[in-house]
Amino acid sequence: MTAWTRRHCVCTEVRNLDYEEAAAALKIKADWLRDHISELPHQKYGQNPAVFCHCDLRLIQAMNAKVPARAQEVLNAPADQAAPVPAETSTVRSLATSRPAKGRARRAVAQT
Repeated sequence: MTAWTRRHCVCTEVRNLDYEEAAAALKIKADWLRDHISELPHQKYGQNPAVFCHCDLRLIQAMNAKVPARAQEVLNAPADQAAPVPAETSTVRSLATSRPAKGRARRAVAQT
């Protein structure tokens, strides 16, 4: 038996989630996790219930992601054959083009 390392885990802060917390994060039922625990990445300490870190959850999502054949073709296409990617336009305006916000129009106050 080879020693298992958690190479997929890049957590900098340990935060283990129980079944209910992990299920809530994945937006699934906790029973599904319990039913499939032997097929899923998790941590087990003695007789305690299994726990999941966020890296485990990302791996579970990747294991269950469905990618249509056409999307897989695009992902596997060589860079020169891939569809051109539009240039990103920044949503952040530069300070030079910034203008003060216009205030609300003042209502004329009726004088009595």
